Amino acid sequence: MDGVKAALQSKEVVIAVLTTTAVISAGVAYLRWRRQRKRHYVPVGHVARIYMYPVKCCRGLELGEAVLTEQGLQCGGVMDRHLVILYKDRFLDSRTSPRIVLISPQCVGDGQVRLEAPGMDPLTLSAPTENVIDVSIWDIGGDAVDCGPEAAAWLEKFFGKPGYKLVMSTPGSKKRHTAEHWRYKRFARPDDKVGFQDQTALLLTSEASLEDLNNKLATPVAMRNFRPNIVVAGSEPFQEDDWLHMRIGQVDIRTVLPCNRCLVTTINPETGVKDKAMEPLKTLQSYRLSTKKKYQGLFAQTPLFGLKCGVDQAGVVRVGDTVYACT
Repeated sequence: MDGVKAALQSKEVVIAVLTTTAVISAGVAYLRWRRQRKRHYVPVGHVARIYMYPVKCCRGLELGEAVLTEQGLQCGGVMDRHLVILYKDRFLDSRTSPRIVLISPQCVGDGQVRLEAPGMDPLTLSAPTENVIDVSIWDIGGDAVDCGPEAAAWLEKFFGKPGYKLVMSTPGSKKRHTAEHWRYKRFARPDDKVGFQDQTALLLTSEASLEDLNNKLATPVAMRNFRPNIVVAGSEPFQEDDWLHMRIGQVDIRTVLPCNRCLVTTINPETGVKDKAMEPLKTLQSYRLSTKKKYQGLFAQTPLFGLKCGVDQAGVVRVGDTVYACT
């Protein structure tokens, strides 16, 4: 009888915990709904371009539409920046290896990715191995699985030396948790989890801001220099600085941080060559440094261009969709 009684008590505890969790989750969802109802959204433009980057730091794909999830864009079962190249177990980017932008990942259906690059035979990636690897990007760690020796050999041939591997943040992998980082925890939410994006699920820019910058440059640059996911047309230059929340169709987006820019913007996305004059970064630094007190000490002398965003409500985004924002 004591065993039966203990089992019943244990069952009651489990039920109580599950009930409490459900009530808390429902309460959080209700409060978010109330806050959203109080926001005053106004149209600020429309979606002009959508880009996703299956492999971090490689060439992006331009899409007509995509599913926007809480962890970023998804197309054909492939997630944005959920693959990353490692060199000697450290993630690779265009600041140290500019030729990485010449690798062009393609989504070929059923969640598969094909790697293409000048002078290389295409490689369709096979299923990842079960070899789990700890990956830390900008001091935010997560898990990934190795894509295997064939992918490593392809990368080693392209870069001309050994030590490379390709890894994937799979659905079952431990995601990188932005709110765990001491610099970002006051801006991120506990459920802001990503693959190998820097800190947030989405990067948004505007055509008007790029035009404003290009008017100050001797040689204009393309939006691809800034590697955004969503590009908005029809707004005023840097109007997005004041957008706190955005709505595109059924999708709800929240600004987490302005996007501070680095040497990646100086790499020509078509040639992989770094600009000797350090443009457009140098010009951006002349007029786009942060002046807001809450960001003091966070961005130093790195200029701002675009928004790093979290996704509160998933859905489909399409080129031409109206973008609504509230400040």
